[in-house]
Amino acid sequence: MRNLNFLGVLTLAGIICAACASQAMPSAEYAQESAAAAAENVAAMEMADGAADDSTRSLADTRKIVANANISLVVAHTEAAVEGIEIIASDAGGYVADVNLSTDSHGEGEVLRGSMTMRVPTANLDETLTRLQSLATSVSYLNVSRQDVTDQYSDLDARLRNLRATETELLALLTEVRQKPNAKVEDILEVHRSLMAIREEIETLQGRKNLLDNQISLSTIWVEVIPDSVNRPIVEETWRASGPARDALRALVQTLQGLMTALIWAILYLAPVLLVLLIPVVALIWMIRYLLGRRRRVDE
Repeated sequence: MRNLNFLGVLTLAGIICAACASQAMPSAEYAQESAAAAAENVAAMEMADGAADDSTRSLADTRKIVANANISLVVAHTEAAVEGIEIIASDAGGYVADVNLSTDSHGEGEVLRGSMTMRVPTANLDETLTRLQSLATSVSYLNVSRQDVTDQYSDLDARLRNLRATETELLALLTEVRQKPNAKVEDILEVHRSLMAIREEIETLQGRKNLLDNQISLSTIWVEVIPDSVNRPIVEETWRASGPARDALRALVQTLQGLMTALIWAILYLAPVLLVLLIPVVALIWMIRYLLGRRRRVDE
């Protein structure tokens, strides 16, 4: 009897141990699964951080920048500088958009000066400015401006996407209205007017975006060309007596020549003219005196 009880106790203990073991194994598996899930979460977070860094770098690389420059060149020969500027623009993959040259009086002669407008790829802006400076004897002014228009460009792009999506919906709506058996002309025209308004706004925004694309891809350089003689300082020559004496003799000769010219005109031109004018006057005076004398004789 005791043996039977002892066997029963052992059997019951075995059943309890088995149950405990069966409950402990799932707990261990759950712990392993939790650790694996945590490792996966860490890996996912690291990947997300790496993707964020890549996105930040990509955003920095895709900034929309409008770059322009102003430069004033003092050159020895304006014509040669103008030719050099045209060559530099062509080598940079750009072109000369505008040329304004004029001839101004300076000192005892005339000088050629003016301005030019260049359009070159933005990537070649710095190299182009360096080459332009090599044409000059000196650079009197240089300014480079860069404007970030990324937000403006992104806003235009987003608005265009929304408007094109609206255009697609309106096209579908227009087709649906037309296919209705009892479709009214007023309904079709209303949808068509909305569609035309959307398309007009799309064209306006697309034009602004195209302008931005042009300004981003091509930089504008305003170049002023100044002859070296204009900037050359005035140097006073050493005073010499021969200079004033020569000028005085030249003035004396010119004065004597003027007097001789006046005398020649007086003898050859004024005298005959005065003689012709005096003859009638003298004849009239003689006639009056003759008539007055005759009258006195008659009265006597």
